[in-house]
Amino acid sequence: MVGWGTNVATPFLVLYKERLALGDSATVGIFVVYVAGILSALLVAGPLSDRLGRRPIVLPFVALSGLSSLVLIAGRDEYLLLLLGRFMLGAVSGAVLGVGSAWMLELLGPGRELTAAITTTVVTYLGFGFGPVISALYEHFFASPLVVPFVVHAAVTAAILPFVVRVPETSVPDPSVALRVQFGVPPRSRRAFLMIVVPAAIWVFAFPSTAFALFPVLLSDSIDGSPVLVAGASGALTSWGAFVARPLVNRVGARRALTVGMLMGLCGYVFGIVAFGTGAWPLLLPGAVALGAASGTIATGCLTILGELADDSSRGRLTSTFYLLAYPGMAMPLFVTTLGSWTGITGALLVVTVLCVIATALATRASSIQAAT
Repeated sequence: MVGWGTNVATPFLVLYKERLALGDSATVGIFVVYVAGILSALLVAGPLSDRLGRRPIVLPFVALSGLSSLVLIAGRDEYLLLLLGRFMLGAVSGAVLGVGSAWMLELLGPGRELTAAITTTVVTYLGFGFGPVISALYEHFFASPLVVPFVVHAAVTAAILPFVVRVPETSVPDPSVALRVQFGVPPRSRRAFLMIVVPAAIWVFAFPSTAFALFPVLLSDSIDGSPVLVAGASGALTSWGAFVARPLVNRVGARRALTVGMLMGLCGYVFGIVAFGTGAWPLLLPGAVALGAASGTIATGCLTILGELADDSSRGRLTSTFYLLAYPGMAMPLFVTTLGSWTGITGALLVVTVLCVIATALATRASSIQAAT
């Protein structure tokens, strides 16, 4: 439900741009303010869940997901309310995905880190992919697309809350956990965390945010037909592309999967740059698949590694730290448009692609060093 709520508004960026007479940066800002909410929640959600338990954090934030959709209805005519709703959704995502990942690891138990990582990734990305499809269909076939999809999400979220209440608590409350920013990285695991997880983490969301929040907006004038449908298809394909993570990570292992994921993301950027440079907007779609596959593969690999590194007493903090590192990647569309104001969009995209090449090389080197040791 949280993944779905996150992307209900994504295909409507073009509509908000037209309805509220927004520039490119203000339009992308609707997406990026979500990141501010995420980071705010991640700074405190992990320590709170280690102190109070998983359920007291996840349950109220799932409820807040539905409330955020109702705020977005009001935001269709008021930019500040639109930003508020997106900020709330960010806080929801930060709390539920960070703490929920730790909860899933504990529910499945020791030795099943890969299964927990795959389950978390698949369920999350299923929600991410469901939102754009439903919203795009509402826009194409029904009236009030900026109202009805949000009402439906709020109603379904309320309906599933009783089921969340029944999920067993897995963390023993620990009042000794200090309520301050803590990263939860065990001392014995710091080198592996810094070498492997940190360089890869930001691309987990840098890749998909480019696919469904940047390229469709940049190419909206070149699209034949409905830009909203194309944006919805791009968002859905990005999310569904993540489903390749399970067979891939099972086959090559978590550490090598990071390199493979980075290479797929690089291919996705090439598709997007060619589409923007030539106006061949259909290239957005295979690019979205590649960028989504990259995101899911890197996320699954990192969560598997974190499951191996974490101590029971700090799992909530460690998984929240991972998402704290990953979610600034959601600002990639804003980074590109801001840099593009000086270099041109093509130049900015080329800069990002070069950074991706460097990160791929670092991931390959780190994985090989860890394998050797």
